[in-house]
Amino acid sequence: MEAARRLDCTLLGPRSVIEAVTSSGSFLDGGGSRPLQRAAIPLLDPAHVRRETAAIREAFLRKRRTLVDGLRRAGMRLDLEPEGTFYVWADLFGLSEGLRDGMDFFRAALEEKVICVPGEFFDINPGKRRSGRPSRFRNYARFSFGPDEAQVTEGVRRLAERVARAR
Repeated sequence: MEAARRLDCTLLGPRSVIEAVTSSGSFLDGGGSRPLQRAAIPLLDPAHVRRETAAIREAFLRKRRTLVDGLRRAGMRLDLEPEGTFYVWADLFGLSEGLRDGMDFFRAALEEKVICVPGEFFDINPGKRRSGRPSRFRNYARFSFGPDEAQVTEGVRRLAERVARAR
């Protein structure tokens, strides 16, 4: 039996096992291989980085517009459009009874296979000082335009249909 010691870990076993573990550890924490590093160099070219950044920005702007416009058409109010995140915070109060509460809307959205987050999940209430009073965000929900464009489009369509059926 041979022992290997590295970063406060001790491994006891046959020499061949110790050598294999040592070799794999070196591979895992040693960074990318030289061919991989060389292949990545063109990706660091400033012109390439600017093009990729612009393409990503355009994709997220389209998805944001799809979600924001779709939620508004469905009857939700946005206090502010997102400027630095891929989340939309929407006021549900103008919707039909049964959808204007964030938890109710969350359940209805799940039935349509769409996920949102009820606004009350974001209501910080340290010390439970507002006990007995409902959350000030109970009529809000948070939506994401992080998924791919087709999913955002389909999700908004499903939500709009659900809201329309409730009218």
